[in-house]
Amino acid sequence: MTAVLDSRVEAFAPKVGAVRACAAFGVNERSYRHRRQRNEGRLVPPPPSVPGPRRPHPAALVDTDKDVIIETLCSERFCDLAPAQVYSTLLDEGTYLCSERQMYRVLAERGLVRERRRGGHQRSGSYGVPRLEADRPNKVWTWDITALRGPTKGVKYFLYTIIDIFSRKVVAWSVHDTESESHARRLIGEACRRHGVDRDQLVIHADRGSPMIAGTVAELLNELGVAKSHSRPRVSNDNPFIESHFKTLKYRPDYPDRFDSITAARAWVRRFVHWYNEVHYHSGIGYLRPADLHDGNQHAIVEHRQATLDAAAAAHPERFTKRPHPARVPTKAWINRPSIQSV
Repeated sequence: MTAVLDSRVEAFAPKVGAVRACAAFGVNERSYRHRRQRNEGRLVPPPPSVPGPRRPHPAALVDTDKDVIIETLCSERFCDLAPAQVYSTLLDEGTYLCSERQMYRVLAERGLVRERRRGGHQRSGSYGVPRLEADRPNKVWTWDITALRGPTKGVKYFLYTIIDIFSRKVVAWSVHDTESESHARRLIGEACRRHGVDRDQLVIHADRGSPMIAGTVAELLNELGVAKSHSRPRVSNDNPFIESHFKTLKYRPDYPDRFDSITAARAWVRRFVHWYNEVHYHSGIGYLRPADLHDGNQHAIVEHRQATLDAAAAAHPERFTKRPHPARVPTKAWINRPSIQSV
């Protein structure tokens, strides 16, 4: 159709002009002119050029220059100085190797740029990433301590909690008025005995608080045959399960602003733990109750849910485009799950 209209415009254009001919036949003048030029071969794109080898920048340093810079910066005289100090010192002596920024580029190219400050920054690469995997209950536990506000300012109670990362169940807890390694030692020992933990069966993960890295706690774990794992310093997401648990605790509607006494704190935590383990449908485990998954009841529950959904689909097939399924129950839980690239 476009070709027919263009031919009519082309026939009448010598008589009335291209503009009037396009208007008469309802053809966009600009599009008509563009198609005409293309047909005449004026808009044929040029052939793609083959890129040749990239020429080095005239200001680029050659390898011999870089070797001299590295040798100077790593010399005994300058090895403890920053490039800015070396640059200024050499300028005062009438020597110019390169700019200060170029010194950093050459150092980075040779893999010689690193954190020079003391403390955790200097040790950041010396701690391995904790990678823990649990495919059943009582294989990996994690624990921590959180503060509960007491009746007056400055008064705190400390909640010790141990949870199983596979089932999310709270396996042990206690509330004390001090943060002490002796309380932690007693709680861990009682939890292992109560759940029948055998030697070389369990790993307990914690951050690097003073009760967690205490020598007496390490001795207890060694006696029980329990492996220990710790978060990296100043890494906030190496202990995610217990942090998420504490958030759930403190966002409960009945969580008080302050506890009147340590007895009141223990009573409230007891009610919360019962709700969390026995009543609460946890989103991280396919909306099962932590106690059900910990006790191995998940298969019967999922089958019952599937039967209910199948009955609903059979009664009202128009409401479903495919077979409905209940939420999937994970078969494994990880702390720092390895990526596909690192497997």
